[in-house]
Amino acid sequence: MTQATYSPDPPSLGAGAGTAAAQSARPRMYADPVNGGWDQMATGATAGTPGTFTPAGAKVPANLAGMTGVTASPATAWTTGQYVSTADAAKQHWSGTAWVTGVAVVAEEARTRAKP
Repeated sequence: MTQATYSPDPPSLGAGAGTAAAQSARPRMYADPVNGGWDQMATGATAGTPGTFTPAGAKVPANLAGMTGVTASPATAWTTGQYVSTADAAKQHWSGTAWVTGVAVVAEEARTRAKP
């Protein structure tokens, strides 16, 4: 009895198709049972009131935790009033170093508001 062997990279896929590098180069996807396929997750967020996710038509992150890996534009801290809305209807903004829940408030304005 001959045993069949299977290659992780069948010739139809091309060399390296099953490698970690090839898989990590693919955009994040999620199953879309409603439309019967796969949709791309958002990879970027552009500041605005409200801001938008990119690429156009991409799946919006579910919540703050889902913002991991989303690139902010601009990369500097967003200005007062700017945010993007995640699927849970929460507002998120970029602090310049991390995603934070809420609408952006410039640090100077926050200090001024805190004074009696």
